[in-house]
Amino acid sequence: MNQPTHIPVLLAEVVDGLNLSPGNVVIDATLGAGGHAIAIARAIGPRGIIIGIDKDDQAIEIARSNLRSTKSKDSLVAVHGSYTDVGDILQDHGYSRADAILFDLGLSSLQLASTDRGFSFNTDAPLDMRFDRSEGLTAEEIVNSYSKEELADLIYKLGQEHASRQVAKAIFEHRQKGRIVSTKQLAEIVIRAKGGRKGRIHPATQTFQALRMAVNNELGLIEQAIPRAMDQLNPGGRLAVISYHSLEDGLVKRIFKEASKRGLVELITKKPIVPTREEIKSNPRSRSAKLRIIQKI
Repeated sequence: MNQPTHIPVLLAEVVDGLNLSPGNVVIDATLGAGGHAIAIARAIGPRGIIIGIDKDDQAIEIARSNLRSTKSKDSLVAVHGSYTDVGDILQDHGYSRADAILFDLGLSSLQLASTDRGFSFNTDAPLDMRFDRSEGLTAEEIVNSYSKEELADLIYKLGQEHASRQVAKAIFEHRQKGRIVSTKQLAEIVIRAKGGRKGRIHPATQTFQALRMAVNNELGLIEQAIPRAMDQLNPGGRLAVISYHSLEDGLVKRIFKEASKRGLVELITKKPIVPTREEIKSNPRSRSAKLRIIQKI
């Protein structure tokens, strides 16, 4: 299987920030291609264990393959599931608590490069956008069934798209003539609605973000998952979260701050850690990443 190159974001900062020790039990709540997991496995040694969770069954197979080629292959327990079920997953595998937990939110380069998932406007694909293709509404169903007002609200709130009303109106008008089924169709509709391509950022970026977040209920799941993850940490254990846009980062910041005020955690990062210029140059996807870390009291 030809796989696109996946470069884990803020790798050294994550491994250092989690304060790992040999023999630790670590949850990689967003396993992806296993880039962070490989580095974590080296830090916790052969007696350590990583429970890697992902809703994307393709990502799990790729992670298993990537770890198979390292000395860390026996450290990984890969689970197809949701990070909201972190407690049940831990217990199912015989552990009561974890020493460290990582969330790397957003979309992986593997998913962006997929030609049949509909995450990217750079390849023509069905409008799916589900991380877990066994459940939930697809982006195609949302685009073709939501009212004009619902579409405008969704694109504005989740995509932070100021031209949301124009985009929603264009989608609504186009679907009167025929169903919108592909990423190329949708991207072209958005480009026209916004008056063509201008600047570095593709005009459909925010609309695609909004649809993906709605399809996967990303903010709702983050709000459930992070407090649950805190509950599963041993005292002194650390939780690290990498976010990629202001909606995610604002939510993580609020959850951490509230837990700190209640005396449950200590804020290890008063301000988020961001990539160096060198990392951004070698991995442009990292440019918007922000890493926040807390330690359980």
